[in-house]
Amino acid sequence: MNLLIDADALVALSKIDDSNHARALKIAKKIKSASLFASPLAIPEAASVISHRVSQKMASAFLKEAKKKKITVIPLSSELEKLADEIFIAQNKKGTSWPDCLNLAIAQKYGIETIFSFDKIYPRNNLQIFSHL
Repeated sequence: MNLLIDADALVALSKIDDSNHARALKIAKKIKSASLFASPLAIPEAASVISHRVSQKMASAFLKEAKKKKITVIPLSSELEKLADEIFIAQNKKGTSWPDCLNLAIAQKYGIETIFSFDKIYPRNNLQIFSHL
């Protein structure tokens, strides 16, 4: 199974007091055999959130550990950027995240049908959330 992983899932796995931490750990056990993919923004975004919400020390440790994981980072291309822009512009919800739209673009371009995330934007845009399967 090919699975895209979002920054919010990475944060939930790392931040013990995150509201999705327990769910994220259960999901992580289920996806051990999946091929994991991420946008080029997911790991840096998660590190930034951890730095803001926990500590810089934990964010640095997360970043080092995340770089060791078997996550294929999809490089940003002008084609993906344009597609993400189109998806972003088509959204109606206030507070839409461009990095989430980039994930949608990656899923569309690479035929990835499922994402490890807790964000509601994905099912609204026909991308299945792993925890909902």
